Amino acid sequence: MKPRTPRRSAPLRPLPIAAVAGSLLLLAGCNIAAIERAHYEVTEVQSFKTAGAPSRVMMLEIIDANNTFSDDFWRMAMSDHGYVPRLRFVTDPTDIADGETLKPENRVVAVVNPEQSTMRGKLCTDPASLPMDDSSDKVIVRFGFCVGDKIISETRAHYNKAQFAKQVESNADTINYQLFPRHLRDNNDRRCSPFLPGC
Repeated sequence: MKPRTPRRSAPLRPLPIAAVAGSLLLLAGCNIAAIERAHYEVTEVQSFKTAGAPSRVMMLEIIDANNTFSDDFWRMAMSDHGYVPRLRFVTDPTDIADGETLKPENRVVAVVNPEQSTMRGKLCTDPASLPMDDSSDKVIVRFGFCVGDKIISETRAHYNKAQFAKQVESNADTINYQLFPRHLRDNNDRRCSPFLPGC
């Protein structure tokens, strides 16, 4: 009778990247906000930062019925994030240095706890913020890049109320990436591959 050969156990496989990333998100959950996919009204992005803010300075307009944070907090939390060239935000049009140019009509609007109809064009023309509901543990903020009365890009973030300030700061990169992307796919061009940077 032949001796039995011991069975080899299968080699350990590394965890899939998605599983590892998911675990890290859970571990870092207190600083992660849920940010929705952005909506764009244009398909070219060359002027998002260069023409929109020739001196890399842009107005930041905060609409918050509760005045949760100071203008200075928002200005500092949102500045110097995203793709290069990074923007410096100001809440006062006089807060610019000599030689800087500000286009006050080009601005980012942030509405804390927005009224349901505050989206798309209304975000630029008539944004409305509602008082906070104490029963909710979430805070919604809608962000939009406006040129005059026209919306160019917008996104919505869901923050944890207990970590609101920390999450605004730690997720500012993502908000800036969403509002000011480097490339957008041209959905109207059927010959345009999603893998080409200009598409």
